Amino acid sequence: MTSVTSPQETPRQDPRRRVRAIGDLLIATSIVQTALGVALLVAPSWTAQLLAGVDAVNPETAAVLRVAGGFSLLIGAWCLLGRLSETGIPRSRPLDLVPGLVVYNGCAVAVIASALLRGVEAPLLWPAWTLHSVLLVWSVACLALEQDARQ
Repeated sequence: MTSVTSPQETPRQDPRRRVRAIGDLLIATSIVQTALGVALLVAPSWTAQLLAGVDAVNPETAAVLRVAGGFSLLIGAWCLLGRLSETGIPRSRPLDLVPGLVVYNGCAVAVIASALLRGVEAPLLWPAWTLHSVLLVWSVACLALEQDARQ
């Protein structure tokens, strides 16, 4: 019988598993976001056609898509730098990126689902929704691992 004041014995999680899961998530996100950013910067019309089914992009829309490409590259760079800082001493990370990735991927899943429900037809819309859904679930799983490690 255990006392109310005694700590309950729970098995501790291997911290290397948590670090590897978060590190892999950051690398995968970095690759995806960098590829999207480069595509938006180099060929915004072609990328818009594949991702949103847009036939023609005017110069103003192309400029906005290039700015979005810059932000996508920024997310990729942050994830890569976050991955590099994962190898330091525990809790030395300058910024925990996983909660931000949960918000970002959750918003991406919602926006893409809205487009799909409205009948937007584009070759890469379903794959984009699937990719962001997987990244969202992965991000939430990493947060759960982090929570378990803190208890």
